[in-house]
Amino acid sequence: MHEKLRKKIMPSATGTAMPVPANTIDIIQHAEVIATSESESRPLDNIVDGSTGPGSSQWVAGSTGPQSLIFKFDAPQNITGIIYEIEEQEIARTQEVCFEVSTDSGAHFREILRHEYNFSPNGSTFQREELKLDLPRITDLKMTIKPDKGNLDCVAKLNYIAFQM
Repeated sequence: MHEKLRKKIMPSATGTAMPVPANTIDIIQHAEVIATSESESRPLDNIVDGSTGPGSSQWVAGSTGPQSLIFKFDAPQNITGIIYEIEEQEIARTQEVCFEVSTDSGAHFREILRHEYNFSPNGSTFQREELKLDLPRITDLKMTIKPDKGNLDCVAKLNYIAFQM
């Protein structure tokens, strides 16, 4: 039986399938994911399908501009790491990613990390990050993606994300 990702969409190419490591939170079983948008052809489910690496499946926002993904955990989680992958093969751009966490069911968030990535079709097209953290009792984790820091009309993309415990 194949279970589906619990998700909500807020208004406003094949990779390698990898098993979920034992020290990783099963997002499908233990969280709801709230997103600002998703494209029909590249839904949010793709970030948890186990496909990783260049050419893997990916979530693509359904609209341009900044997008947020909020992972609402069923029970507080002790997060020791975040692994995520982003791929952009079409447009040269500078993307910003920001992570925020909450320990009070999303009433308040605090920023824990902000990164920028430069993508270029003739150069760097893939980014994988493995962040080591110490975040006890997290109820919600928000990832905000600003697809271009300039004035390009771009969509946010994310190939994969996992939270280590």
